[in-house]
Amino acid sequence: MPQINVTVDWPDGQTTATVSENPITVPAANGATVIKWTRGVNVASFAISGLAAGEFNPSDSNGQGPNFTTNDSNNNTTSYTYTVTAVHTSGKTSSHDPEIENGS
Repeated sequence: MPQINVTVDWPDGQTTATVSENPITVPAANGATVIKWTRGVNVASFAISGLAAGEFNPSDSNGQGPNFTTNDSNNNTTSYTYTVTAVHTSGKTSSHDPEIENGS
């Protein structure tokens, strides 16, 4: 199964964390795909929530951690939003809602 790797970063001077690919593009030709998020610059930990159940397994990270992996069935052409809640190394927290584009 192909894998897409992305990072959750909190660049210096920014008020929120970002994901290195937004949207995460999952080509239709990939079929089912693993998506792995890893903490990056200035991120102590992060949580992923709100992934569509049935399309993504698991659909959330079940709390904060240094990485998270899900299986994307990638069986339709749809854009999905999800929530990333990141904790900066200073202790600040931010949330934002990036996207995943399946079947592109």
